[in-house]
Amino acid sequence: MAHIFELAETLSPRNNYVDGVKSSSQSKFPATETFHGFNRPSRIEGDVHDLEVTGSIPGDIDGTFFRVQPDHRFPPLYESDIHFNGDGNVTAIRISGGRAHFKQRYVHTDRYEHETRHGKALFGKYRNPYTDNEAVNGVIRTAANTNIFFWRGMLLATKEDGPAYAMEPETLETIGRYDFEGQVLSPTMTAHPKFDPKTGEMICYGYEAGGDGNDGSRDIVVYTINQDGVKTEECWYKAPFCGIIHDCGISDNWVVLPMTPLKCDPDRLKNGENHWAWDPNEDQWYGLVPRRGGKPDDIRWFRSTNAFQGHTVSCYETPDGKVVFDLTIADGNVFFWWPSVDTPAGSVAKRNKLQNSTTRWVIDPQAPDNSWIDPVEERKEFSGEFSRIDDRFTTMKYNHYWQAVIDGSKPYDFAKCGSPAGGLFNTLGHFTWDNSETETFWAGPCATFQEPAFIPRAGSTEEGDGYLVALLNHLDELRNDVCIFDARKIAQGPVAVIHLPFKLRLGLHGNFVEQREITAWKEKREKELGPVKPAAEPLPWQRGVLHGDKKTNGGNGNH
Repeated sequence: MAHIFELAETLSPRNNYVDGVKSSSQSKFPATETFHGFNRPSRIEGDVHDLEVTGSIPGDIDGTFFRVQPDHRFPPLYESDIHFNGDGNVTAIRISGGRAHFKQRYVHTDRYEHETRHGKALFGKYRNPYTDNEAVNGVIRTAANTNIFFWRGMLLATKEDGPAYAMEPETLETIGRYDFEGQVLSPTMTAHPKFDPKTGEMICYGYEAGGDGNDGSRDIVVYTINQDGVKTEECWYKAPFCGIIHDCGISDNWVVLPMTPLKCDPDRLKNGENHWAWDPNEDQWYGLVPRRGGKPDDIRWFRSTNAFQGHTVSCYETPDGKVVFDLTIADGNVFFWWPSVDTPAGSVAKRNKLQNSTTRWVIDPQAPDNSWIDPVEERKEFSGEFSRIDDRFTTMKYNHYWQAVIDGSKPYDFAKCGSPAGGLFNTLGHFTWDNSETETFWAGPCATFQEPAFIPRAGSTEEGDGYLVALLNHLDELRNDVCIFDARKIAQGPVAVIHLPFKLRLGLHGNFVEQREITAWKEKREKELGPVKPAAEPLPWQRGVLHGDKKTNGGNGNH
């Protein structure tokens, strides 16, 4: 009988990719940084009850921390595939009575269903339908992998390249594509809607919304859905070019749409190239539109020096009607895998070499269109991203915010950990605009944080009084913890650490939902509203494909 090591040559994997394209039926992921080490897909669905805890979970926390991760289920069609192209996999950390439980399920998107039936990847490069398998012509491409939030008794899993998908909050079962009961029919919807705590409204939008969502259109649509689930506002606008509008800000009367100079060229798509390319000569843009009664000509654009706009901190209005908009700004292209068209991939500065400044803008709605603006404040001491506030203060003047921070002054054990997956966010920071509080907590030389979320303290209405929850990545152990901090005392370290017995993949965004809210909406659905209704009809662009008027996906053979 041969020894196992004598079979090494026989067991050696065949070349799975030829000229960057998958060439075999072997289920093996590319040997690239995107699929290596901590970045390796987890592909986990399951439950773990009564997770091990160090410290004490505060007894007043009763709810669920939901987050979503891009998590490829099958080896991709292209060897150069990116993290953002993974299937949406939703995590729920249910916390109650000092205990914590884990649940994780994939979002059953149209993409998920088709690839499951074929047992392999069918969708090609990020947001490029011309690189898809012909079997998925006319199929919605989104992986619903960017954000997960609670709305009227359901979870909505979203990604900005397609519509939302509804999930059941307690089981994580997918209900189906959600079009707000036929009211929202654009091909795209943001992963960062905003919720007005004063009115209960959801303000959402889609960019690249004029065609099938992946064709370089300059169309933007902005919606308002009221607290009863009724669409009260819809207005369509034109952008100066097709650029990324990943996040937004809302005040009482305005919506701010920051557009980053990553551009889409339809001709590049047809040639099988990247959807986005960085333009180092283009300004950063800010669109300002009214929340109510908007008309297509009402959009005003403001410009500033070339830079990469990150995530929103918050937004509000001053007594004299100006709009304060806070977000993080990087001094170069954070998405280095989408370089400028004349720059070889990999030759631009990566995230850890860029500086993120927390930046405050004051926008005058009375200023003329195409006005030039400069920030009124830039905070450069800490290179932060994934900002969070006490969401009860959305649209209001606020003081406290929290971020994941890259602290290059702290040691990092590269020998043990390799390249820090997702960026060296080795610190959490708590800051105030009045400079009354600045505190940080360093994760250590072998760990990084994912995006935090704020949990209000039960019974308190004071801004920032509560807890902060965040995933901790143990890069040397390939494992995750869930850390809970006193939000106003993060420098003292976590009050509780929930230990997961395995590694998750890097998530993008998430939110904490109180159990009383989930329970109240469940009862309202059962007694009054009825169950959540998934979309019953194809999207308008899909009807054209079904009628043979247009071909949107496919052209890359049958693989």
